[in-house]
Amino acid sequence: MKEYPLRKISLVAAVVTLTSSCASMHQAGEDYGTAIGCVGGAALGGGLTYLLTGDAKKAVVGGLIGGVAGCAAGNIWQNREKALAKIAAEENIAIQTRTLEAQAKSSKQAVGLVAQVQDKGMFDTNSAQLSSDGLRQVRKLAAAMKEGDQGGVILVVGHTDATGNPQLNQHLSEQRAQNVGRVLEQAGLSGKNLYFQGAGSSRPVADNATNEGRAANRRVELAALASEALLKQRLEQEGSNLAYLRYDTSNENPKSVTARSSSKKASPAVTRKTSAPRPATTTETASVEAPKASTPPTRTSGPAAIVDFGGQPVSSSTASLAASLKPRSSGFSLISEAHAGGVMKSCYSDNARVSGQAKNLASGKAVETSETKKYLPGMNGRAWAGLVNGHLVTLSPVRVLSDNATVTENPKVYITRDYQAKHNRKADAPLAAVANAWEGEDSILYRVYLQNEKQQALSCIDLLVQKDAKKTQQGQLYYSDHNSPYQAAYAPVGL
Repeated sequence: MKEYPLRKISLVAAVVTLTSSCASMHQAGEDYGTAIGCVGGAALGGGLTYLLTGDAKKAVVGGLIGGVAGCAAGNIWQNREKALAKIAAEENIAIQTRTLEAQAKSSKQAVGLVAQVQDKGMFDTNSAQLSSDGLRQVRKLAAAMKEGDQGGVILVVGHTDATGNPQLNQHLSEQRAQNVGRVLEQAGLSGKNLYFQGAGSSRPVADNATNEGRAANRRVELAALASEALLKQRLEQEGSNLAYLRYDTSNENPKSVTARSSSKKASPAVTRKTSAPRPATTTETASVEAPKASTPPTRTSGPAAIVDFGGQPVSSSTASLAASLKPRSSGFSLISEAHAGGVMKSCYSDNARVSGQAKNLASGKAVETSETKKYLPGMNGRAWAGLVNGHLVTLSPVRVLSDNATVTENPKVYITRDYQAKHNRKADAPLAAVANAWEGEDSILYRVYLQNEKQQALSCIDLLVQKDAKKTQQGQLYYSDHNSPYQAAYAPVGL
């Protein structure tokens, strides 16, 4: 997110804070929609204008415009919620709505509406083609979204369950969202104000291990917002919303990690040097002399799976670093309500999250949400390296923008065996990986998933890194032998 002078943020924060509420029908919107809009419009309009332009005079004008627009906006969201509730009853489908609200002192104003529509036969199986029932349902949704003024924007997001390949799920969800957008356009909504995005299985709202949970995750999301600026805020925050870490993107039963390991993480047996696993020590990490990012380690042949990282068996009591992330609380933002239930798990209980960019329906152009190209300290393409049981594990390159902890490039993982004991400097062939990052108040969770898991023991890596630091606060490396998963301490430093 763009960095603004402290005085601007303070002024806006004093005037406006955003909240949200979730219900099948938002009662406050029904009863007080117009009043809320009229009272809160002036303050919200001024706050938004000052935040985006920094011009106090324009903020006064914005406040006047906001007051007029607010009166209309209250009715818009109220009427749309009523129309969506009617469709849910007619079509016997679940539609949950969330009104995005702005609070100015003691009054509120609705600035957006998000509807999660159950994908109950809306599309043909494994297809982006709308079924006959789905086409009828989407046409009704289009009519509901046309209620009131058409000056805002609408984002259509496709979501799938976690069954199948994450990349294919993302591609399918994007095609489905685009097709829904085209039906909205055919109904009379302007393509210039319509956007679509494929989130695949990256944003679960329920447990993928159950039929009911998978059904809840298969959905079409319609987000109507008062302006394009609010659309960008919505995209930024949903991309790193910690609420979605409460459910993993694996469709396997998480109750037995041993059974999961033998079925999914099976790999050649690890030759263990000691009878009892032990974690890597901090002295090992401190003594690392790793190669520079510009000179990747030399490749060698040999199965990367046969590496003893000296870790401890993974159990249900193994703490997840994700639980240490504190949700962001400062700044001017649209923050979604956290989904109820669930516990933030480790990367081993999860899969890589693959989500696409939002695109404009008319132009096909992607929406740019990062205002700057400023990277987090030590994460501008450098290597991160640390020792695990005497073996050097290097991630390179690591690239994470300071804006919402956006990963701009996936790293490769290099394993240099016996780096400490035998002074080996030749690494195995690099391993392909996918990285995700999640932003908290003070730290980020940098999560790396190894690809082609059947060919090596290493599964994934979790790193908790302070935003202003070049070293890891805590780190966990997950791997498996033929039967069981293990976790070893891994605290690399940026080089």
